[in-house]
Amino acid sequence: MRKIAILFVLIFYFSSVQSQTFVGWSEHLPYRKAKQLVASSDNIFCLTESGLFSYSLVDNEIKPFSKTNTLSDSDVSSIAWSDENETLVLVYANGNVDFLRNNELVNIDDIKNFDGFADKQIRSIHVKDNIAYLGTSFGIVDLNLRKQEVSDTYLIGENGSQIQVNDIITTETSIWAATENGIYNANLNSGNLADFNNWTRITNIPNYTRACAKLSVFDGELYVLRNSIGSSSEIYQYSNENWNLFYTNSELIYSIPTSTNGLYVVLNEEIKEFNSSGNEIAIISSSEINNFRDILLENDRVFIADHENSLLEHTNGEFIQIKPDGPLRSEITSVYSIGKQTWASAGLANEDLPAELYLFSNLEWENFTDSSVEELKDKKSITSIAGNPRNESIIYAGTWGDGIFEFENKELKNYYHSSNSPLDNNGIVSMDSDDEGILWILDANSGRSIKALTSEKEWVSLSYSSIDNRSDLRKIIALQNGDKWVLRGLGSSLFAFNVNRTIANNDDDVKSNFFVRDENNSNISSQIHDITEDQKGSVWLGTSSGVAVYSDPGTIFRDGNFFAYRPVITIDGSTQYLLSTENVQCIEVNGANQKWLGTENSGAFLVTENGDKQLTHFNTLNSPLPSNNIQKISVNPGTGEVFFVTDKGMVSYRGKVTEGTENYNDLYVYPNPVRETYKGDITVSGLMSNSTVKITNVSGNLVREGKSEGGQFIWDGKNFNGSRVHTGVYLIFCSNSDGSKSKVIKLLFIN
Repeated sequence: MRKIAILFVLIFYFSSVQSQTFVGWSEHLPYRKAKQLVASSDNIFCLTESGLFSYSLVDNEIKPFSKTNTLSDSDVSSIAWSDENETLVLVYANGNVDFLRNNELVNIDDIKNFDGFADKQIRSIHVKDNIAYLGTSFGIVDLNLRKQEVSDTYLIGENGSQIQVNDIITTETSIWAATENGIYNANLNSGNLADFNNWTRITNIPNYTRACAKLSVFDGELYVLRNSIGSSSEIYQYSNENWNLFYTNSELIYSIPTSTNGLYVVLNEEIKEFNSSGNEIAIISSSEINNFRDILLENDRVFIADHENSLLEHTNGEFIQIKPDGPLRSEITSVYSIGKQTWASAGLANEDLPAELYLFSNLEWENFTDSSVEELKDKKSITSIAGNPRNESIIYAGTWGDGIFEFENKELKNYYHSSNSPLDNNGIVSMDSDDEGILWILDANSGRSIKALTSEKEWVSLSYSSIDNRSDLRKIIALQNGDKWVLRGLGSSLFAFNVNRTIANNDDDVKSNFFVRDENNSNISSQIHDITEDQKGSVWLGTSSGVAVYSDPGTIFRDGNFFAYRPVITIDGSTQYLLSTENVQCIEVNGANQKWLGTENSGAFLVTENGDKQLTHFNTLNSPLPSNNIQKISVNPGTGEVFFVTDKGMVSYRGKVTEGTENYNDLYVYPNPVRETYKGDITVSGLMSNSTVKITNVSGNLVREGKSEGGQFIWDGKNFNGSRVHTGVYLIFCSNSDGSKSKVIKLLFIN
């Protein structure tokens, strides 16, 4: 039996680790579902469903490429390499084009910005000399690689109409196009290829109107792949002006790449190699790998693109996995941060995904699956993650129907399920821990929808008729005042309860159902998407009409009206409700009590503590966000890193705000020393919130002072005059807001 080995290689990101330590963007993509391979003289480029990376044949370096470090866009659809121009050509589903040469990027957005075609997807690239031919949803685009510009467009359908071109290939004298309606060709030397009259539809191949998927040339002969759902896949060979059936299979054929010695037929579970006579001369298969997509031979080494295992090198009967670090899936549905760790999972209610948990810590991802945690085997997807404020090493992972896993220091400590706890088998919707370390659980479709696990590991089940036996429960949060709030469905109704410090006695609980209304007793929104509590105890709601806030949520159980307010903000002289025209899907609070707001269509916004001023706005045009649809946000309190989950994957932004500490025991400055080659920011971390920071030289001369945002202070290394400070030892004086606590640390600065 062939084995899968994992190649451990050092990952060098295009932006250095040092830059990631301070302020900037990072991508968190799985790079698992590989689909295409191309090679330069010293690199293999692997295109996956979530991104692109290269693997050096010289030193084994792995380099991811994305919007966070290099590329102009996301959702790359195809790649090609030009030996003559030493250029990697990348095309995108939206019509965008990038040229990457010597780590310099040139973007060609003509197709993307052209309004003449409704569908501008680029499906394939074929490079010949200085020309890159692009197969698009409307025809063929001719790119001049030397001039780095669009040269022409060929509409080759009937009477010059649009036609979807799936693949293109050239021989010495001809250009061939595999389209949705068969095969077309033209003479490369005939002159004007933009004139549809110079293109001929091939009609002497059997069933000539069938869609063609791929083209290849091997040993001077042309090969055409045709796939049909529900019928066989077939490869035809064009030889001596005749079309001959070369190979057929009842399964889908993904690609037909070639090498000097053979034509490869890439099936899901095996790869077959044929010689020009049609004889099968080799086969690659494995009982453990069954998602082959492409194969490439380079320098006598065999590389395979696999849709589950990324880039594989096949050597001596074994498969060696080569991929960048990252979570296993891009469809992140839960993300939770505690301490300096960020946990994530992929899974929704009734979704058939395995139970997996992903941890980001110290700039690396660690994935927990059934191969590392046996108890996860055959368990349903993880739908909720929570921590324990009393013990940051504890993490709870709730599944949809298979209970809750408790991890401590990354080791499975307890597994709670229907046989050893009151949990039902229907599904964990949401969890949250209160300040006492009690885990509050929202158990869907249960006769007692609220479950609680105390710090003494005792279980309590609570029954509330308003939420019992409901499938539309969405989120539970435990407030600082002891109240618990429950979000139900997409409606405007919420449920709150308090156990009156007698968790085991359900009879004395206070509870309330309420709509989100303003002071005029009018509903603020018809849909509530998210609820969260800030550092001062206010409850913020993300709605289909912007944001609503309860500044005194503790009055919910008192007699009288209970109203929310809508923050008012002034933008460009116009006063308006905060994001009133936006669908706010998620809200997260950072260390300075500022609010990150994730919208469905406009990206992410950072606003002040009260929401009266916009501090930052990220979208796909001004940031590496892969999409403007922000579904989840999590702020790592220890590092200040903000994780954005979108419908196209997860990225993070390392900002300047972290959560404040209770003392100065962990105060430090980095980098230290500051070398003469370093020109970035210097970070003082481990501060109490709103600390006063004063930086002096050893003579006591003040060079810079300021206030920390949360638990972090950023210094650019310059004095009050804007000049870089001189070489020497500097003292950093830190004190809290009332001066009752302080500490001094030293920094060596080399200029």
